[in-house]
Amino acid sequence: MSISDKPPTTPNKPKRADWLRYVILVMLWGSAFALSKVAVAELPPTIVAAARIWIAVGLIFAWMIYRKHKLPMLWPKPDARWLWFVPIGLTGAALPFLLNAWALQSLDPGLVSILLATMPLSVAFLAHFTIANDKMTARKILGLVLGLVGVVLLVGPGFLSGLGGVTVIAQLVVLFSAVLYAINSVLIHFMPETPPSVSSTMMLLVGGLVLLPFAIIDVLHTDMPSLSVLVAVFLLGLGATGIGSILYMQTIRSAGPSFMVTSNYFVSPFAIFTGALFFGEKLGGLAYLALLIIFLGLFLERKK
Repeated sequence: MSISDKPPTTPNKPKRADWLRYVILVMLWGSAFALSKVAVAELPPTIVAAARIWIAVGLIFAWMIYRKHKLPMLWPKPDARWLWFVPIGLTGAALPFLLNAWALQSLDPGLVSILLATMPLSVAFLAHFTIANDKMTARKILGLVLGLVGVVLLVGPGFLSGLGGVTVIAQLVVLFSAVLYAINSVLIHFMPETPPSVSSTMMLLVGGLVLLPFAIIDVLHTDMPSLSVLVAVFLLGLGATGIGSILYMQTIRSAGPSFMVTSNYFVSPFAIFTGALFFGEKLGGLAYLALLIIFLGLFLERKK
């Protein structure tokens, strides 16, 4: 793949491959809430965030070598793309992974999924001012709001009763993470052309290096966790972080950030319907109505 300093300024129409990656990402990210909740029960957020990143770095770096790609030069004359990946690594890995892990110590994953589902609205606002032909319209905003309403109905309106109170700081932290993810998706859209395996490695390397010293300090004061926690962290790094980062980069570059971030609306449905499928949890009519509302919102948001 050739390297170009002229990133796309308009989003492309999603292709079949984009929709396939979209579905896979929903499945990977849908598992992340539960895995993170298990991990932070025994490990500090710094260790959870750093470990998932470095596990993913190992996977993606191996994939990058297999694809016969190399990291951009860092010394003696740094490649300009490293300047892009400082903010991309901070907004897409280091800060949101750390902040969400910290928030999950006191918040239920359901409430976290609702708060993070505000991300598409943030992206729509940012894209309106930065990306040609990706402007906010009444129909698009209606679709995004319907998607958010569907998530609330599906996860359960009762979770909203937990808003405010003693965990209000944790809730604000998750909302801030959603804004960080929104900024990250727009930055990725505009970054210089880079193979997804290379861009994913660069993003996670920056994030991992930022968190590494803090994680090392906490490791010195943390007992060995249980096997279930170790497995949860490994799966978190392998799936949602490693494979997910590559697919995330590919999809944003191909179809634009506004398309990609609507996947947030389907993360909670996947987690809930998976529970029903594998653990026999009962779903009421409200769950299916909520899913219908989410699909309607996506249709309105995508309709040209």
